[in-house]
Amino acid sequence: MKKLVAIIVGGTGQFGLTIANQLLKKNYKVIITSRTPQKKKFIKKNSSLSIYKLDIYNKLQISKLLDEFAPNLIFYFAGQSSPSKSFLMPRETLRSNFLGCKNFIEIIYKKKIDCKFLNAASCEMFGEIKGKIKILSKKLPVSPYGKAKLKSYELVQKYRTEKKLKAYNAIIFNTESFLRNKSFLIPKICMAAISANKKNQKTQFGNLNISREWNWCDEQSTMMLKFLKKKPQDFILSNGKNYSAIQMVGFAFEYFKLDFNNYIVKSEKFLRKKDIKNKFSDYNSCLIRNKISRNDLVYGKKIIIKLIKYYLNESKS
Repeated sequence: MKKLVAIIVGGTGQFGLTIANQLLKKNYKVIITSRTPQKKKFIKKNSSLSIYKLDIYNKLQISKLLDEFAPNLIFYFAGQSSPSKSFLMPRETLRSNFLGCKNFIEIIYKKKIDCKFLNAASCEMFGEIKGKIKILSKKLPVSPYGKAKLKSYELVQKYRTEKKLKAYNAIIFNTESFLRNKSFLIPKICMAAISANKKNQKTQFGNLNISREWNWCDEQSTMMLKFLKKKPQDFILSNGKNYSAIQMVGFAFEYFKLDFNNYIVKSEKFLRKKDIKNKFSDYNSCLIRNKISRNDLVYGKKIIIKLIKYYLNESKS
């Protein structure tokens, strides 16, 4: 029996590597693409895994890749993914999140490739929403990143509804893992607690008066694959468990029995433009509609503890 094939575009980030590991266990042949292909330590050597250098703006390269591998699944995870950095690089944020996605979906349609295509959308597409964010909630993004994600989201919707492609949008809420860049808020909180404990060091932060649903990438990826077994659609990917940034700071410093008030300094330098105070997801309606269950084990304090233990061990090696 011929192996199923998955192409993960921009696959060296946390979602790409996590999905790759899960699909390899399901006996898929996995092709990861990247601008700078290099094997990461989280991917074990596997004869079913290939890593390819790909320019997402080069349609000829994309076409050759799809011809060579005839994929059953394509994940689009490429793109500049920091909302705060998107204010500094709006053009690259738009090109990487929208144009690359557009190139892939146009070629899939033109070549009549029978595959499922998943685009990584984002909760950043929504502005300040009262109550829970639903699929049909008004989308008024406040950052160039959110605007770019909205454009690719609408494009994927169009190709699904008008051209009948098997195209999905995963509306992803904040997600953490060992692979997350330490400049993002939750890893930074953990590193601040470690620095306070080891060096009595203070750390500067921007606005901590926010609440989010922080998810664990392994659990998010498992759910993503469950949704891909259902009909093409848009779906929310989150656990519904909301914590404030201050609570997460408290968990981190509590691990070392420290008072965070002695080590956290508010700085204008780290304030994000038009920061949204609260984000709550109506994640459950997507689960009910698809008859899927979700049982998260890693959230809130558990995320903080997992990351701190990992970072402490990492510093020893």
